[in-house]
Amino acid sequence: MHLRTSDGETPVLRTDQLPALVTALTTVAERIERLWETDGEQYAADVVLRSRDPQDPRVIRQRRRERLSLVQAVRDNLADVMRLLVEASSTDEALVDIAALLDVDEVDVMVGLARFDLLALTRPATERRLGLLAELEE
Repeated sequence: MHLRTSDGETPVLRTDQLPALVTALTTVAERIERLWETDGEQYAADVVLRSRDPQDPRVIRQRRRERLSLVQAVRDNLADVMRLLVEASSTDEALVDIAALLDVDEVDVMVGLARFDLLALTRPATERRLGLLAELEE
């Protein structure tokens, strides 16, 4: 059963699919509850202990480098990115294909392109970005 749609289309679920959906969601909820009862406390501790501190200067620097690198990768491959965008039959297809082209995670492409500033592709902005990336590599 596929409930997700792309390109703003309305999801369609036939009434005869409702019992299967309810059963599937109930099964998932029961499994999550069983796992949480046995491993929830350990999982929560692990997640908190392993999570990066968003205020850590190293984390801030890494995220900034990743954002700048994505913009630069889009600029370096702009013709191919635009071709993939306009030829894609869905948003999902575009994200998967662009992520593969740029060799980045699909989620990073989705977030990065959703907020993409085309003016960041101008020559002065590109020169500034390349300078910042060089500084971040030091």
